[in-house]
Order: sequence, then C-alpha cells, then structure tokens
Amino acid sequence: MKAIADALVYAVTYINVASGDDDRADDDCGALESITAFLREATPSELQALHEAANRAIVTEKAAKSPRPDFLNAYSDFIETIIDE
Repeated sequence: MKAIADALVYAVTYINVASGDDDRADDDCGALESITAFLREATPSELQALHEAANRAIVTEKAAKSPRPDFLNAYSDFIETIIDE
C-alpha cells in the first residue's frame, strides 16, 4: 500500500505542477478530476495511506538540496483537496 500511495501522490502532484506548462492543460485538469472522483470511494485506511504518503513527500522535498516550492504547494494541496475534503 505504501508504494502505491507514494506513486499516486507523486503522479497527481506532477500532473498538477506540469499542467500549466503546455497545451494539455485541459486534459490534465480532466485527469485530476477523474482521479479525485475515484479517490472519493477510498476507504479510511486508504485515505490514511495517502495522507502519510503526501506527508512523506513534503518531508523529502523539504530535505532536498533545492526544494521545489511548486511541488511543496501541490503536495499540501493534495492533502487539503483530496484527503481532507
């Protein structure tokens, strides 16, 4: 579960950060909306695993030599908009 949660948090964050960089922004937004819809069916333990994954990602990003503010914001947004909704 840990690896899946870590991968999903990163994928959503990457799509979120990269979506403003190209002509696929509408498609990326649609993908994020679909992922959010799927996650509304997550069990409490699955949501907990995602919350822990997002927190691990924040800690890892902050510890990086050059933390990326856009990723830090996106990880926090993931927690607020998807998990704590």
